[in-house]
Amino acid sequence: MEAGDRFLLYIDILGFSEMTQREPRKVARVYSILDELNVHRHQSFRTIVFSDTVLVYNPELAESEEERQYLVWYLTEFAEDLHHRLTGQDIFFRAILTSGSFAHYRLENVECFFGEALVNAYSSEKDIPSLGLFIDNYCNKYNQFFRVAEFDENLSFVYLNRSLETLEEYTQGHYPTKEFGVADQAPHTPWQVRFLRDVHTNMREHKSPAVRTKFLTAWDFYAKRYPDLVSVLSKNDFALTSLAPEAAWAEETKRMNQDIKHYKRIGSGSSLSVQLTKSGRYKSGREGS
Repeated sequence: MEAGDRFLLYIDILGFSEMTQREPRKVARVYSILDELNVHRHQSFRTIVFSDTVLVYNPELAESEEERQYLVWYLTEFAEDLHHRLTGQDIFFRAILTSGSFAHYRLENVECFFGEALVNAYSSEKDIPSLGLFIDNYCNKYNQFFRVAEFDENLSFVYLNRSLETLEEYTQGHYPTKEFGVADQAPHTPWQVRFLRDVHTNMREHKSPAVRTKFLTAWDFYAKRYPDLVSVLSKNDFALTSLAPEAAWAEETKRMNQDIKHYKRIGSGSSLSVQLTKSGRYKSGREGS
């Protein structure tokens, strides 16, 4: 790209239609979680949410190498933030970080958004038999902090579980470690082990073969990058004690369970939840939309 760059994070909440029909409170939970994301506190970005799709982009074009690195870094962290908050909720997403033309503006009565980046992200995302974040080759040039694995000639899978990366470096893949200090180095390990457990369960037990395939593909990325960690966890029912002493992550595990319960509760009393529970579908009108 010759001049400034616009980057677009395209997120698709998976299973949204079935969620709407069978678990309307979970739909309200999704929107409540989206409303709390860190992205809303950054003036360098704007967010659009419609139905099961979230778009995050930079309204001001990136002109320098430093700006491009900054934007790719934060857009990836926004996906990481959503990934973290959805842990334990049985809600997953697939996302693409790309670049290209994207326009967003309001008319008197209509909000308009369109562009090459949106079309490319939509088209590519639907063909990915997996979940998680994928980054295109151009954006990946500016990725400084996240490990990736090649998916195809255009996209790479992004590992959003950075505590697992740190844990592997700290232990050199030897488990269990006797070091309590591992919890300080990799504090979010309980969350990320819970995520792996949920992926493993879904790839084996989900009723839909197509959905099982998505979880299996995601599992395979982690199994290839962290073979020893994934092996010891799957052999020990994903017990944290298979990685480190029981007390290592005791406090963080407690916080994780509290947060999972918190996110399961939020949104349950919203007007959207009540509306969907009564009707089983969306109603017209602004309230709860």
